[in-house]
Amino acid sequence: MAAGGLSRSERKAAERVRRLREEQQRERLRQVSRILRKAAAERSAEEGRLLAESADLVTELQGRSRRREGLKRRQEEVCDDPEELRGKVQELASAVRNAKYLVVYTGAGISTVERE
Repeated sequence: MAAGGLSRSERKAAERVRRLREEQQRERLRQVSRILRKAAAERSAEEGRLLAESADLVTELQGRSRRREGLKRRQEEVCDDPEELRGKVQELASAVRNAKYLVVYTGAGISTVERE
């Protein structure tokens, strides 16, 4: 055994405790997530108590949900009506016409550039 180090059995016991704690945290996260998916009126008193005890998890899960919803909204294709699109095109054409210098960012990266 190294000086000041833990024995093999102590390390194994510490690892077992760490894994058990992680599994308990994962299970609690699953429980809280399941409860949050329910409507507030459908939650039992026990579920309400669990949510109150896990305020940090509730905050984290609600933040994740908001971010996920935001990403979904950004990925949705939005089709403007013809009148709105015409106005945007005219605004862009005016900006290009009046520009002294013009730089266009197409969103195409180096990976899409044809190489010779």
